[in-house]
Amino acid sequence: MLTREEFLARVRVPLAIDGGMSTELEQQGCRLEGSLWTAQALLDDPGLIEAAHKAYVDAGAGVVITASYQISRAGFEEAGLTANDADRALRASIDLARKAVSGSETLVAASVGPYGAILHDGSEYKGNYGKTVEELRAFHVERLGVLLSANPDLFAIETIPDALEAEALVAALAEFPSAIAWMSFSIGPDGKLWAGQSLAEAARIASSSPAIAAIGVNCVDPALVSAAIAEIRSVTDLPVVIYANGGGTWNPETGIWENAAADALVAYSAEWITQGATVIGGCCGTHAGDIRQLAAAL
Repeated sequence: MLTREEFLARVRVPLAIDGGMSTELEQQGCRLEGSLWTAQALLDDPGLIEAAHKAYVDAGAGVVITASYQISRAGFEEAGLTANDADRALRASIDLARKAVSGSETLVAASVGPYGAILHDGSEYKGNYGKTVEELRAFHVERLGVLLSANPDLFAIETIPDALEAEALVAALAEFPSAIAWMSFSIGPDGKLWAGQSLAEAARIASSSPAIAAIGVNCVDPALVSAAIAEIRSVTDLPVVIYANGGGTWNPETGIWENAAADALVAYSAEWITQGATVIGGCCGTHAGDIRQLAAAL
């Protein structure tokens, strides 16, 4: 893993993140169906995952995020697989990203999705799971340990909808002294986390961890980002990470982002940089073509 100082040195100038893994897979003709989502592609045809990462590297991404977002022992067991299958998939997600970035300076960030991602009902856009901090801590410790064993450059803790889960993640990270991560939150149209807490409160919790090297938002409408950056900046001077979606709406019944259009990423990026964002990319509804334009603009 990178040290905190090495990561901070890399983001002194704007750094492009990749775009949506699912969107790029769909660009390649992959149909994402079932509860395992992109993890199913990792199991069935890992070459597709590697190719998606490579497309983003070629587009100029300085960070690629692994396909581990929705992988967990509980989720795999529910799908009829085993805990060992889940652990192998977590490690494979990093190995595939490493192959894709070979020969480049692109970093590999191990995706750590929220607990809600394993529920397959859009709970990462709801929060309020009914779980205690200790239950959420135990859930995340399990995955963090496996991912760390495969030696990513950092963790991308992403789409966190609830300050309670941020608290649990801070506790989980404390068990891995060598780890560094960014933590990014998902927020609703009112600018608050989906569970109802303020983004400032969540950012304050995240910044209390020595492992957290950047804080931001992801999978959010680009129009909401400027206000989010200002709120994060009100409580911390850590680097700000932004990877907005294409401005669409997630339909949990169809499993599709509707009305997404990624042009706003480039249009807003200069403003976000002025506000202090230095790690910028795309999320759902964005693909390698969009990141090529964004990387050129950065």
